[in-house]
Amino acid sequence: MMTLIRHTPPTHPPNFSLGYVMKALAPHCGALLALGLFLAAGLAVLDDYDVSIDTFFQWRIIGANLDYLASGDLRVFLVTLPAEKFYGIALEVPLLLAERAFDMADTPAAYLFRHLITHLFFLIGGVFAYLLAIRLFGGRLPAVAAMLLFLLHPRLYADSFANPKDIPFLTMFMIALFLMHRAFRRDALSAFALLGAGVGILVNLRIMGVVLLAAIPAMRALDFAFAQGWAERKRVLLTTGAFALASALPIYALLPYLWTDPAPRAVEGWATLSNYPNPISELFRGTLYRSADFPAEYLPVWFSITAPPFALLLGAVGAAGILVRAAWAPREALRSGWLRFALLLVVCFAGPVFAVMLLAGNIYDGWRQMYFLWAPLSLLGAFGLQRLVSALGSRPLRAAAYGAASAGFAATVVSTALLHPSQQDYFNVLVDRVTPERLRSQYIMDYRTQARRQALEWIVEHAAQSSGEPPPITAIPWDDYILTGYYPVRSLWLRSARALHSVKVYENTLWIVESRDDLREVYEAVRGREPLIDGA
Repeated sequence: MMTLIRHTPPTHPPNFSLGYVMKALAPHCGALLALGLFLAAGLAVLDDYDVSIDTFFQWRIIGANLDYLASGDLRVFLVTLPAEKFYGIALEVPLLLAERAFDMADTPAAYLFRHLITHLFFLIGGVFAYLLAIRLFGGRLPAVAAMLLFLLHPRLYADSFANPKDIPFLTMFMIALFLMHRAFRRDALSAFALLGAGVGILVNLRIMGVVLLAAIPAMRALDFAFAQGWAERKRVLLTTGAFALASALPIYALLPYLWTDPAPRAVEGWATLSNYPNPISELFRGTLYRSADFPAEYLPVWFSITAPPFALLLGAVGAAGILVRAAWAPREALRSGWLRFALLLVVCFAGPVFAVMLLAGNIYDGWRQMYFLWAPLSLLGAFGLQRLVSALGSRPLRAAAYGAASAGFAATVVSTALLHPSQQDYFNVLVDRVTPERLRSQYIMDYRTQARRQALEWIVEHAAQSSGEPPPITAIPWDDYILTGYYPVRSLWLRSARALHSVKVYENTLWIVESRDDLREVYEAVRGREPLIDGA
């Protein structure tokens, strides 16, 4: 039977000598080694990913907010998308200050800097997955498994460099789970105030942070119901109040649009962001849908076909084990610290999925707005691995189970490496990845146009070969080329018979480079009818 790991406070101040530090870190050598390898790999490929369009939106958001603070004129938000005045600036403020401090504003270094910070924050999420798993499961191997499950997702790995919104939210969700476990274990005002600050920042990053903003008071209500005497109930009320106040402060302080009229604008923000006004068209299972009209299975299908299969299996085993135990002992599931928190992980994963399915949430681009689901699933997967191993009686069988898990991790590493730098288009074996051009006729690919960079790099290399030496970037005859990406709503694209070069993933063409002279007449005719056809 599993119990929480409770740490006995030291009886004397620790001696922070080198030997003491090495001894303290020794039990965590596996996690440190994995973290070091991820860090080295991240630094090596930092400049291999294109700049996301969301990076420009983030700059526009912080710029509009600064203009609003200076002028008080709401018209400054007209330069952004309709809903982006409700996006918080918790992450943008420190990034902007750092860019200005190091004189990087409006320079190529600013893009690399943001790639680096986003990726480092992603790695921090893996650290908190490890720390939380130790406290939940009590073993180093399950904790390392949780860390690896969190970090080893090909799509998330690519986005950890170029996605400045969904990846920080994923990491902050994991940090908030850690702070939540810590607060309920310690039951102290300071712990709940810190948890509130974390959840407030989470909500400031994305509105889906309300998942934890609602779950924590609900759990405290259970504590109040089971409390013995007024002293315990008073403590529950005080800690809940500390959480509520601490969470409200960053939400309000880091969202300037709320400052002058907080209540009505908060309601307006919830109504807007819960049904984001971005009705784009996107392929799903070979049919072109408006994003507001996707079938109910859109999210679970996307999640299941783009996650490493062994991780899905481990997560399912872990969730099933927790649900069975909660059904066997429902009172314990309501009162027990460990089981209740484990059940919360299941709710944090399944609840948003069912909510999107039932309420027809306007999500698109696969499941990137729901990346935070990977935080609870990585922990459930670690628990599933531990349950499988503990269910095997003999040592050889346990070794075989760990071997199979290691093979799953290794296969994910290989997939990530082989797809580089197009891991964003990772699909697993549940879909047809063999038939050429099959995937792109079924699902959206390269939604952030990351593969466009590879096509542009080919043009640069081609110009260098033609001239005998690398020409200045401004001297390359860009007008001689037509760069075309895959968009199913357009009538002219991918005339591969004439292509000078193509960028492919799983033998599915994402971008092609063509000679403008070869297609000038056709191109000009179609461009007049479809002005967005030029991807260059």
